[in-house]
Amino acid sequence: MKGFLYFFKYALRKQPKYILLSVLSTVMSALSPVLLIYIPKLILDTAADGFEEEAILFVLLYVASFLILNIGTSWVGYGAGNYSSRLFSDFQMDMSERLMDADLDMLESNAFQEQSEKAKNYIYAGGWGFGYIFTCSMQIIQHSITAISYIYIIYKFSPLVVAVNLLFTLISFRVGGSIKKKEKQDQDEKIKHERKTHYYTNIISDHKYMKDIRVFSYKPTLLRKMRNHYDANVRFYARIRGRHVLSETLSNLFYVIQIGLGYFFVISMLVRGTISVGDFTLYISALTSYAQIMGAILDKIVYVHSFDMYFQDFRDYMNIPKMQSGSGRVVDCSRPLSIEFRNVSFRYGTSDTYALKNINLKLDSADRIAIVGENGSGKSTFIKLLMRLYDPTEGTILVNGVDIREYSYEDYIGLFSAAFQDYSLFAATIEENITMSDQEKMEESFVQELSEIGLLDKVINQYPQHFDTNVYRIFDDRGIEPSGGEGQQIAIARSLHRVSKVKILDEPTAALDPRIEYELYQKYDLITQGAISFFVSHRLGSCKFANRILVFSKGNIVEDGSHSELMQKCGLYSELFSNQASLYQKEGG
Repeated sequence: MKGFLYFFKYALRKQPKYILLSVLSTVMSALSPVLLIYIPKLILDTAADGFEEEAILFVLLYVASFLILNIGTSWVGYGAGNYSSRLFSDFQMDMSERLMDADLDMLESNAFQEQSEKAKNYIYAGGWGFGYIFTCSMQIIQHSITAISYIYIIYKFSPLVVAVNLLFTLISFRVGGSIKKKEKQDQDEKIKHERKTHYYTNIISDHKYMKDIRVFSYKPTLLRKMRNHYDANVRFYARIRGRHVLSETLSNLFYVIQIGLGYFFVISMLVRGTISVGDFTLYISALTSYAQIMGAILDKIVYVHSFDMYFQDFRDYMNIPKMQSGSGRVVDCSRPLSIEFRNVSFRYGTSDTYALKNINLKLDSADRIAIVGENGSGKSTFIKLLMRLYDPTEGTILVNGVDIREYSYEDYIGLFSAAFQDYSLFAATIEENITMSDQEKMEESFVQELSEIGLLDKVINQYPQHFDTNVYRIFDDRGIEPSGGEGQQIAIARSLHRVSKVKILDEPTAALDPRIEYELYQKYDLITQGAISFFVSHRLGSCKFANRILVFSKGNIVEDGSHSELMQKCGLYSELFSNQASLYQKEGG
């Protein structure tokens, strides 16, 4: 019941009225069926004895009880539902905040993705909804109160019938529980099946995939893989349904035996005249309702137990490590920045291969650095470590002579602005995508600067709403679906807007047209004024304006110098530059 206790404490802290209304609803729902089977007995007995007025009063009491309990329960449930929605919003906000502060290396791991799916089985109870474990637990309490009332009524009639019913209840719990426990194994397997299903569903409905599927005739292969997967799904769900049918069959069998024995005893006593017609109605209703409610309790207990098994996965998920904020030290920006990589190595997740190995490097505020190398050489990893999106596996990165892990994370990350190659755009206005705030407006001088470079000409000159135009149509039907070039321009504008001590442009011009790329290079000094700049690019011709070029290969810095110095060395940079230059000459010729 750890999952129930966690949810109870969380709800009591966040939305205590939800707990209050849930308890009230549980008590009302528990008493309602007992009263509504007991009052008819009183009506029948008083009517049979000729007490007409008393019988009418009991009828009115029955109607009043029905209205008060059922309508009252509905309105209390309505209030509890509203507070449940608020509680869900609180929970989603807490979980989102934790994930946004989490260690990126952990977020990207396959183990975390699988753990995330398991945690959602606790959070959403396999699709039944948020807080279903708590709801089930309260229903167990509700049904238990009602069941005890029924047992008391049956006991007054016959202790033997109570003993027989309890025996069959224990057998039902034992058999039904052992069958339904296997659903936990099914649920783990179901997670893997559904991840594959979601993958196939997503790619066939995403237009980004359709070009490659059609151009490269991938359709037959993809359909064959999908058919194999869906055939496996059919067999898997058939096994689940078979187990469910077996459980239902045994449950119905036990129910019929209990009710049959109960009817036999009650009818025999009615025939002998030892009980009244009102007693007969009461006992039959109690017996029937008891058997049904014990089945419901069994189902709820199994559900709670099954999803409670995922509670530890949920706790691990919610306790995902945050990027450590250090001692709260603040970077001294009144002095020129110095950066040093000291014996830095890094591996992604559980990989045995180093993405970077034994990097030693010193940089100062006067450096305009170009980073070059072939794909997978470690360029982007170097930038991510510098920005502390990841922490080194080995070694230390120092800024102004201090290990960056000692700085306040929020203060340290504030040193940087970046235009990433794999940038992200959000379903918000273009202005908000640039300022990254719904409270901040761009200065007119900044818009003029964008215009001079040629960035976002279409936004400035063609879109009626200009920078108030929404990206994507998720929240606004008039939104735009930006092309690769437009998206990259927004990402670059975002980087330029932020005042920072370190500017990073990671393949920023890959989708830009040549005119904008030329203007960006011409104004590079102005753009990066007063900051250390890093320019990651495959286009080596763009590296001439840098005063220092770092050449990466297989996770190592193999060359370091200016363009002219590296060309004279006739090493890897010279080879790559010459190859690109000859390619451009052939294309031009």
